[in-house]
Amino acid sequence: SGPYGIWLMRDTRNLLLELGPHPFSFAIDLFGPLDVEHVSLGQWITLPGGERRPQSWRILARAGNVDITLSLSLVETYDDRSVTLRGSSATARLDYAADTLVVSKDNTADLVANAFLKEMGKAASHAREAVVNGFRQASSLNRKSPYGLSFRNTIRAFYRGLASGVPDERFSPRSALQVMQAIDASLEKIPAPPAPLPAPMRKPQPRVMVIGGTGFIGRNLTRSLVRKGIDVRVLSRGGPGPFADIAAHVETVGVSLRDEDGLARAMEGIDCVFNLARSMDKTWDAALENDVGTALRIARACRRAGVGRLIYTGTIASYDMSRPDRPITEDMPFGDLTSRNLYARSKAECEKRLRETDGLSLVIARPGIVVGDGGPLQHWGIGRWHGPGAVKLWGNGRNILPFVLADDVSDGLIAMMEHPQAIGESFNLTGEPMFTGHDYFEAIHRRAGAKLKVRGSSLAALWLADGGKYLLKRYGLQRKGTPRPSLADWKSRGHLSPFDNGKPKRLLGWQPETDREAFLRRAIDEAHLFW
Repeated sequence: SGPYGIWLMRDTRNLLLELGPHPFSFAIDLFGPLDVEHVSLGQWITLPGGERRPQSWRILARAGNVDITLSLSLVETYDDRSVTLRGSSATARLDYAADTLVVSKDNTADLVANAFLKEMGKAASHAREAVVNGFRQASSLNRKSPYGLSFRNTIRAFYRGLASGVPDERFSPRSALQVMQAIDASLEKIPAPPAPLPAPMRKPQPRVMVIGGTGFIGRNLTRSLVRKGIDVRVLSRGGPGPFADIAAHVETVGVSLRDEDGLARAMEGIDCVFNLARSMDKTWDAALENDVGTALRIARACRRAGVGRLIYTGTIASYDMSRPDRPITEDMPFGDLTSRNLYARSKAECEKRLRETDGLSLVIARPGIVVGDGGPLQHWGIGRWHGPGAVKLWGNGRNILPFVLADDVSDGLIAMMEHPQAIGESFNLTGEPMFTGHDYFEAIHRRAGAKLKVRGSSLAALWLADGGKYLLKRYGLQRKGTPRPSLADWKSRGHLSPFDNGKPKRLLGWQPETDREAFLRRAIDEAHLFW
């Protein structure tokens, strides 16, 4: 689901340069230098912009008399980060993401007892690892996760070697050189990339800017604008972005969102700015600086550059959606958000501060749960994901959710740019009420053949569990800025309140998809959820 303009995605070689060092280091640490014999690439996909990338790598190598297979996969499947060794008397599997080691051995028992004892031996290994890891994480208040410990132990071993005068061989220049030599040997065996697309014959003449244009909604909006004959300037830190196929109509500029002067210069000649940017913060102070501060800088830059209209993308999460008997409309105030989650609170604060900014022609959009081509399978607006194959829905999953297609959101945003009466207004862009959370995942199973583990949840129980975490963080870890959880906030995550989408239809002529079958086709069949 992107972003596609980052270094990792700019070239096929970069995928192995980014993902290869870890598994290659395992192999070389265990067996020594590798002789790479074969590399095959598979699960090719076409990225937005027309370029193709492989999602799977299969590398066959040899170290002395040991045959080695390295398999890398980026396909949306069950997460498996492991090393398996097959020897003469046993097989050992290290799941280094979970920090578990399971050994399967032969035994001397006869008939049925042989298979039974073999499986019981593996069960004992699993039980041992579960108890050890569970105790470690519980006693450390989850501060010793396998991921965190891997970094902690790596850094400790590195500096311990320096202090003792006997550096750890795993971190020596010689080992690093062997790893990179094996990766380079693998890259030499991949097929030559196709010729790049020809340079555009014309230079874009943008009058519209999209900030956050390489994200899910931003990419869709940019392409929708181009289809309407509108050239676009995209603010992007990741180079040209996923627009190689429409480069004659899209201009990308790299400006820091902290550079107000740079933003104002980039907006010269622009009539309308779409601000789709957001930050991921863990404290309210950070949200004020990164999310609210950025929104205000963009607004001031718009005013300085004489931009005719700023369209800011907020979120329906700012509403109190805890009451099923109370429909949500644009006239409903957010209320007190001090006990709400940071995302909902920060977006609402952005709206408030922007409305208070003088001389700004502002329109506010609040999309619902956006689905469609290029969107993620693991949408956190629906539930809490435990890997790509398991999701715990917010609530029992039986209430209608405010799904909306990405194409319909783009149509609504463009209508806000075109209609004079949109200035000063806000619009909730939610689709027609059609699907519950269970409906959505049942449709994925039926249409895509993927049966995910889907469970409902008790929002009250989640609130109580969050309260326990709050007490541990606030009084056990002494984190004074930890927000106190509220039951209304947890109920709001379940989107219990229905939405009335009449205002954008009435004022903008917005027409979201109304046909159930067409919605599912565009949201699932054409969305490439498992690419």
